[in-house]
Amino acid sequence: MDVLLTDPVAGRTTGLTKTIRRALNAMETAGIPYCVVGATALAVRGLPRMTADLALVVLVGAAARAISVLRSAGLRSETPTGALKDPEPMIVFVDPTTGVEVDLLCAAGDPEATVIDEAPRTKVFGTTAPVPTLEHLLLLYLYSNQPKHLGDFAHIVQSGRADLAAVERTLHLMHPEMLGALRRRVSQARSPRPSPPKPPRKRR
Repeated sequence: MDVLLTDPVAGRTTGLTKTIRRALNAMETAGIPYCVVGATALAVRGLPRMTADLALVVLVGAAARAISVLRSAGLRSETPTGALKDPEPMIVFVDPTTGVEVDLLCAAGDPEATVIDEAPRTKVFGTTAPVPTLEHLLLLYLYSNQPKHLGDFAHIVQSGRADLAAVERTLHLMHPEMLGALRRRVSQARSPRPSPPKPPRKRR
């Protein structure tokens, strides 16, 4: 996880640890159901992505409390939060003392509800928080077409460390209509398209 703690260009610490502890301790103290996702979750599970931020997911019904708690912890919301009972799907906070971004994702149901309920408590930069398993992360990324999430999905599959049969079983109970999409994405991850050929070098 050291790759997340040091800026590879400037060589300075990113302040990520300080922000993570501040945000997670606030959520834990408030007793809000949530889990850590994104780059931090991948790093905890041994597959780091070079993104020094924190992403949390809550259900819509807990969003207003989460927003209030993060603000009370000193984080500043940089994007609109939406109405009390109809929050924005993603709210971006920034820790003004470190400049580190904290994304609060607000979900209406599964797969996030199941992941929040089942995510095991794990050590995260000196504190403890619910962090999804690799199987949970595959479920979450299945519902996203963002390039970084497609890459994360492929990275997990290619690592060979996720129980794909368990993912299928969970998805069969949750959203069986998505099984075809899961199998296609797994197949694409295992046999990625070759990179386009480099153009020929120009003669001088």
